[in-house]
Amino acid sequence: MKKAVLVTSIAAVSLSVTLNMGAAIAPETILPESTLAVLTVRDLQKEQAEFQASAMGLLLKDPAMQPFCEYVSGHMTEAIKGLNEELGKKNIKLSDYKDILNGGAAFALTSVKLTLSDSDVEDVSALPLLMAEINGGSEKLKATLDDLQAKLEMTFSSEEIAGNEFRRITGTNDDDDDVILWVGASGSILYVTASQNSEEDMSYTREHLGKILSKTTGEKLLAESDLFTKHTRITPDRNYAWVNLDTITQNAKALVALKDKAYVQPADLMEAMMSLPRPMVIYNALGLGALKSWSMTCWSENGNEWFACNLVCPQNERRGLTSLLDAYVTSDCGPTESIPASVMSFSKSQVDMKKIWETIDSVTTEATGGFKAMMLSGIQQALANAPKKIDLTADVLDNLTGEIVTVSFTAPAGSVDSSKISENLDPEVIKNLMGSVYILGVKDEDRFMSAVEGVIDVMNPGIMEAAMEFIKKTDGYVAIVSGGKDIPALQAFLKAEGKPQEKSLAKCKALQDAAAKIGGFQGSGFGYSNNKQALAFLYNMWPLIAPALKSSEDIPEEVFIAFEKLPDFQVIEKYLGIGATKGQLTPDGLESVGYYPWPEGLEKPLAP
Repeated sequence: MKKAVLVTSIAAVSLSVTLNMGAAIAPETILPESTLAVLTVRDLQKEQAEFQASAMGLLLKDPAMQPFCEYVSGHMTEAIKGLNEELGKKNIKLSDYKDILNGGAAFALTSVKLTLSDSDVEDVSALPLLMAEINGGSEKLKATLDDLQAKLEMTFSSEEIAGNEFRRITGTNDDDDDVILWVGASGSILYVTASQNSEEDMSYTREHLGKILSKTTGEKLLAESDLFTKHTRITPDRNYAWVNLDTITQNAKALVALKDKAYVQPADLMEAMMSLPRPMVIYNALGLGALKSWSMTCWSENGNEWFACNLVCPQNERRGLTSLLDAYVTSDCGPTESIPASVMSFSKSQVDMKKIWETIDSVTTEATGGFKAMMLSGIQQALANAPKKIDLTADVLDNLTGEIVTVSFTAPAGSVDSSKISENLDPEVIKNLMGSVYILGVKDEDRFMSAVEGVIDVMNPGIMEAAMEFIKKTDGYVAIVSGGKDIPALQAFLKAEGKPQEKSLAKCKALQDAAAKIGGFQGSGFGYSNNKQALAFLYNMWPLIAPALKSSEDIPEEVFIAFEKLPDFQVIEKYLGIGATKGQLTPDGLESVGYYPWPEGLEKPLAP
C-alpha cells in the first residue's frame, strides 16, 4: 500500500469516529497566548442532535429534498465505500474505531515563527494541531495504533514527547514531498499534527509540541490572556473561532521593518514628492497595531440561533484607520415607518462625519505624502474654475447628518425570463434581480444635490445624465440607487419619497421581538435580513449563471445535476425566517450579536 494511503487511512479513521463524541473540549486551557487561530466545536454529538432538530435539519428531512440529499449522499457513500474496500484488503473496518473518541474537537495553528533574511521572508514555521477528547486515554490509543499498524503490515516510528508516546506515520503528498503525521495522546486528549520529513521541521515540531503539552512555552495560556478573556461571549459550552490579530500585526510589522531598511528615497525632489513615504511610515499611519484579536461564537437555544462577533481594539491604542471606530455614535438605529416591510435587508448606523473626514484626511496625508497634495491641488483648481461656486465642506461634509441607511430588495422567486438564459450572460439581468438603495441623511437636500451636480459637471460632464438617474432626493435624505430597476418593491419605495409606508418594517412584530432579544435598536448599528428573499435571489440567479458555469472545466457536472434536483422555492421557503443583528462600540472594541428566531409558521419537532 502506498504511503499516501497510509496517511489517508489514519485520517479516515479519525473522521469516522468524531461523530461519537460527547464531552466538551477546552483548547484555551492548553494553548499558549501566541496561538494564531483556534476553531472549536465543544461537543460534536450535541451539535449533531441540535442540527437535526433545527429548521435546516428539518429541511433536509423534507420528502421534497430527498432526491437532492440522496444524490449528494450517494456520491459520499461511494467515496467511503471505495475507501472501505481498499482498507478491507488489510482487514480494516472503520466501524471498529467508532468508540475511540468521545467529546469535542478543535483545530489550532500555533507556534508561528517568521524567519527573515536580509531582504525577504526566508521561512514561515507553524504547528498545525488537531485536538479531540479521547475515550480510554493514551492506552486505548496505543492499542488502536498497534492494531492498525499490524493490519497495514507497517511499523510506525515512536518517540516520547513531554512524557507522552507519539507515533510518526510517514506519507507522501501530491508534490512528492514527504509528510509526517504525528499521533499521540496526553491524558484524555488526542493530539494530531503534521510536519515535513526533514530534520529541521521535525525538530521544530518536537520542540513546540513538547512545550505545549508540558505548558512550558513561557507564555500565559489563552484562558489567562486578555487577548482571549475579553471575548466574553465565549463560554465553556459554545463553539467558537478565535484569531490572534496581534500576532499577525506584529509579524507584518517585522516584515515592513525589513522593507523599510531597503527603502531609498528618490534623489529628484519632484519624484520624491510624488512617491510614497517609507513603508514603516505607511504602516504606522494605518494604526493596525491596535488590532488585538477577533472571535465569532455561535449557539442554539430552543431552536433559535445566535451568533456573536467581537473585535478587540482598545480605545487608547486606536489611531489611523482603526480610529474610524470612534466615529460610530450610539443612537436609535431602528427602521422608520418609511422603510417597507418588503425589504430583503436593512441596516442603519449613525456616524460622526467630521471625525471620519478628519481621520481619512490625516491617514492619507501621512501615508501618501506629496502625492495627495498634488492630486488635491488639481481638484481644488478645477472646482475654483467651476461656473458656480462649490464649497465641498459646507455643501457636502457639513451638510451630512451622519445617518446612513441601506435597504436591499430582490425580485420575487420565478422572475427569471427563460428566454434570456444563455451562455453569454448579460450582467444587467443579474443586476436587476437585486437592487440596493444607500440613503444618506442631509440637512439641505437641494444644496447637496446642487453640489454633486457641480462636481460631476467639472470632472466629467458627459456622465451627468446617467449619474443623476441613480441619485434621488427624498424627505430629508439623498438616495443612491444601485440596480433593481425592474423590481416593483424598490421602485415603489423610491416613488414614496420617504413617506410612511402602510406596511412598514418598523411595525413588523417579528422584527420587534427579535430586536428585544438583542437589547433593542439602540447601538452603533442595526441590521435586519429576510432569508426567504435572499433564497429567492439565489433561485432566480442560478438558472442564469449555470449555462456560463457549465463551460468551466473546474466545476464537476455532478454539481449541476445536484442543483437540478432541488425542489421548488415554495417548498423550501417555510424553513427560512428573519435575522436581526446589532453592533455596539465599547472601550475595548466592537461587539456585535445576531439572533435568528425559529421561522414563523414552521412547526417545531417535539423534544425527545
